[in-house]
Amino acid sequence: MQPRKNALMRAGAKLCVLLALGLVFLGGVTAAPAAEAPAARVQVAHGPYYVGEAFEIQVVATNFQEEPAPEISTGVYGGGVLRLSGISPSTSTSISIINGKITRVHEVTFVYRYEFTGTRKGRARIPEFLVSQAGVSESTRSFELEISGVPTTNRVGIDLQIPTGPIFVGQKVPIVIEFQIARETQRDLVSYQIHVPLFDLSTLRFIDEPSANPDTQLEIQTESGVLMLSASSRESVIRGRPMLTIRAERTMIAVSAEAIEAAPATVFISRGVGFRRDVFNQRRATSTEKLMAAGDPIRIEVGEVPKQGRPESFAGAVGVGFSLEVTADRSVVQLGEPIALSFLLRGDGDLSSASLPPLDAAGLLDSEHFRIPEDSPAGIVDDDGKHFDVVLRVLDAGVREIPALAYSWFDAETRSFQTTTSRPIALSVGAAEVIGADAVARRPEQRSASLPGSPTDPRPGAMLPTDSTVISGTLPDEISGGATIRRSSLAMSAANLAVERDPARLLRDDRVVGGNRPLAIGLYGTGLAVLLFAVFDARRRAINPALLHRARVFKRVERELLTAFGLPKEAGAAALGRVLRELVAELPEEASQDLDALIAECDTLRFAAGAGASTAREQVSGQVPDSLRERAVNLVAERSKSGPGQSGGSGS
Repeated sequence: MQPRKNALMRAGAKLCVLLALGLVFLGGVTAAPAAEAPAARVQVAHGPYYVGEAFEIQVVATNFQEEPAPEISTGVYGGGVLRLSGISPSTSTSISIINGKITRVHEVTFVYRYEFTGTRKGRARIPEFLVSQAGVSESTRSFELEISGVPTTNRVGIDLQIPTGPIFVGQKVPIVIEFQIARETQRDLVSYQIHVPLFDLSTLRFIDEPSANPDTQLEIQTESGVLMLSASSRESVIRGRPMLTIRAERTMIAVSAEAIEAAPATVFISRGVGFRRDVFNQRRATSTEKLMAAGDPIRIEVGEVPKQGRPESFAGAVGVGFSLEVTADRSVVQLGEPIALSFLLRGDGDLSSASLPPLDAAGLLDSEHFRIPEDSPAGIVDDDGKHFDVVLRVLDAGVREIPALAYSWFDAETRSFQTTTSRPIALSVGAAEVIGADAVARRPEQRSASLPGSPTDPRPGAMLPTDSTVISGTLPDEISGGATIRRSSLAMSAANLAVERDPARLLRDDRVVGGNRPLAIGLYGTGLAVLLFAVFDARRRAINPALLHRARVFKRVERELLTAFGLPKEAGAAALGRVLRELVAELPEEASQDLDALIAECDTLRFAAGAGASTAREQVSGQVPDSLRERAVNLVAERSKSGPGQSGGSGS
C-alpha cells in the first residue's frame, strides 16, 4: 500500500505544478503593460557643418500603427535646402519572462531621412516636423545650427546666363549654366556640389532637352533631388589659367506674372591636399579642403500678355512661328452628320500652355452654320506639335466649306500679336429631307390601285381638295360633262350667308314657341367649350415652347418611320436614313453614336443590294430588316420619353 500511496502523491504534486504554471501564464498575459503613446524625435549628425556640405537629419516616429504609414510635414526653415532622401519603416517583437510574468512587446518605428545643405554662413533654422496618422499627431521641436563658412576661390566658378527681361508668362526663355574648374584643381577634386536656387522657384517651369553634342553630365542639387543635365565640355583659358568648362542648357517658362528673384548660384568643392595609394594603386585623399564660388543674384521682370489689341483667336500661345493645320475625316456629309476635325498646332513656344480658342470666335466658325462643342478640347503634345480633336455638325445645307480658321499668338520678340490661318476644306452637304406619305415612292402595284379620293376613284365627286389648295382659297377645277367649274373654298364650307326675307319668321318670338331652346343650350355649351379651350390653351402656352417643338418632331418621326417600314428594302432604308438625319437636323442635341450607327447601316442597305436580309421572311418581303426596324423604333421611343440632353447613348 505504501508504494501506491507514494505514486499518488507524486501525481498530485505534478498536477499542482501544471496548475501553477497555467495560472502564472494567464496572469502574465492579462498583466501585459498597455501600449505606449506615439512619439516623434529628431536626430542630427555630428558637426561641424559647412556651407554647401549636406548633413543628415533623421525624424524617428515610434508607436504608430503599421498601416497606413504616417504622413510627415515640415515647418518653415531658413539658411539652407532641406530634402527628403528616404523612409525606413521597421517592426520588432520581443517576449520576456520576469518572475513568472510573460511580457510581449511589439514596436513599430518609422525613420524619415532628410538632407540639409547650408547655403550661407551663420545660423540655420531646422524646422519642426509634424507626424500624423489617423487623427493622431506628434511634432518635434525646431532648433538652430551654426553653419561654418567656406573660403572662396577662383579655382572654380559658376555662371548662369539668362536674359535680363522683361519676359512674358508662357514665353520660352533659354538659359545656360556653366561650371568652370582649373585643370590642376580638377586633378585633386574629391567632390563638388552645385546649387541653383532659381531651379527651386514654384513660379517657374523648366524644359530639359539633350544638348547638341553632349559628352558629359552636370549634377545640380535641388530640393526635389539631384538633377542630371546633359552637358558638353571644352577647354578654355580664363585669367591666364587653363580651365575646363562644362556647359548645360535649360528652357525656363514663367507660369505667373511675378518678378523672379533668386539667390546666386553657388558651387562647393572638396579638394584633396594629401594622398596615398590603396591596394588597387588608386590615388586616395587623406585630407581635404573646402572651397566655394558664387555667381550673381537674379532678378527678372515678368509681365502678362497685353490685353489691349488681343484677338479673339488668341488662346495663350506665346512664341514665334506658329502654324495651324486642320483636316476633316470626310468631305461629303448629310445635314446633321458629325464631322471630326483634327487640329495640329506647331510653333516655337510653350505648346503645353497653348490651347484652342472658342471655335465660334471671330475668324473661326459660324455657330449658325455649325453645331460647335461648348468646351474646348484638351490637346496632346508630341514631337510633331499639339493635337486637338473636335466633332462638329453642319446645320445649314448651304455650307460649302470649313472656312480658313484663324489662330493668333503673342510674339515676345516683337511684342505684338501675330495671326495665321489654316487652309479651307471643301464640303458637299446634302439636305435632310422631310419624309411624308406623299414624298416617298410607292410600289408599282400601289400606284395603280384606286384609293378613295384619288383621281382613279370611279365614284362621282370623289376628287377631294388638297390642304395646299384649301389654304390658297381655291379648289381644283372639277370636270363635269366637259365643263370646267371653278369652286371657291367658301363654297365648300358650311357657312350659310343668305339673307332671310320672310317677315313672319323674323318677327317670331322663339321664347314663346320654344323652338330656340336647343339653340340656347347649344350656345351655352359653345361658351363653356370656349372657356375650357381658353384654360387648356393657357396651360399649353405655359409649357416650354422647346418641349412642344420636341414633342411634335418626335410624333412626326414616329409616323414617318411606319411609312418607311412599308417600302421596299432599299427605298425603306433610304427613307429611314432621311428620317433620322432630319431628327438630328431639327434636334441637334439628340445626336449620338447610336444614331450615327443606324444612319450608316441605312446607307449600307441603300447602296449595297441584298445586304441586311438575314431571315427567310425578310428575303421574301424585301423590306427593312427586323433588327434594324426594332432598333430604330426603340431608339426613337427612348429619346421621345427622355428630356432634352438626357437621351441615352454617347453623344458626339
